[in-house]
Amino acid sequence: NTKVAYKDWDLSMSGRAVLGNFVYNNAASNSSIQSATTNDYLQNIYSTAAQYKFQSPQYFSDIFIENASFFRLDNINLGYNFKNILSTNGNMRVYAMAQNVFVISKYSGVDPEVFNGIDNGYYQLPHVYSLGFNFQF
Repeated sequence: NTKVAYKDWDLSMSGRAVLGNFVYNNAASNSSIQSATTNDYLQNIYSTAAQYKFQSPQYFSDIFIENASFFRLDNINLGYNFKNILSTNGNMRVYAMAQNVFVISKYSGVDPEVFNGIDNGYYQLPHVYSLGFNFQF
């Protein structure tokens, strides 16, 4: 976490990292492995399917265990404070905020942050953008 203020501006960010995390990419193990050997035009298969050309599913292979270390910028907030609005004691702060800004990872799945160490292909976290106003009287 960090917060920086300069005159009437403020900027805060929150991020986190996980190192040494490994995930079993179950979505890759369940992809069209057999189809990769017969159809070169499929776009929804993982690179391991075409690379190893399995003739049958290999669910217990350690090929699908991937390094899922990551850095995620969870939150960024930029604001400006207007002083003496409507009265000598009135203040207003206008801010813009973004949540789930980005993820840096070499993991080939959707999101390296999965529960129980098995990626079953769930939806990724949404990016949220908001604009806000705080009034003090």
